[in-house]
Amino acid sequence: MTSRPAPGLTLPELLLVLALLGLLAALALPSLAEQLHRRRLMAASTALLADLQLLREATTARHRLLRLSLHDLPEGSCRLIHDGDAADCRCEADARHQPQVECRAGTQLLRATLLPRSQGLVLRANVASLRAEPRHGTITPTGTIELTGSRGGPVLRHVVNILGRTRLCTPALPLPGVPRC
Repeated sequence: MTSRPAPGLTLPELLLVLALLGLLAALALPSLAEQLHRRRLMAASTALLADLQLLREATTARHRLLRLSLHDLPEGSCRLIHDGDAADCRCEADARHQPQVECRAGTQLLRATLLPRSQGLVLRANVASLRAEPRHGTITPTGTIELTGSRGGPVLRHVVNILGRTRLCTPALPLPGVPRC
């Protein structure tokens, strides 16, 4: 009578399977990290677009001049929607990456948003403040606000025209659903 080999895998077969799984994981991990970065970038872009929409709607509803002020901080970028002059509100970040805002007396703050650098995103703009005027429904000056990764990668450009409409485009690497500039 001959003996049958025990069912299961031999050590070389098991090592080969583990090596192949490790190789597949090593190939998939950078792609997953890039996908997560793009999701973070799109989420930050959606939040910026919501702030710009709030600026337009609140200006019309309140019949008051409002502004979106952009502050570059060591901890990240801060966006404030408030009335008054651009220098009427200041933004800093606390240890928990929450915006700490100080406004002059009589200045009303509607929203404060902090985009922490720890998320790997950077906000750059060619203007420090956008002013929304209720009488004509205009935003001055017109501006361009860019969101990008702190280590490069895709760029989302938000071009705000004089009527407050925002055009979203990408100047460099293509992003699904976003036209090139």
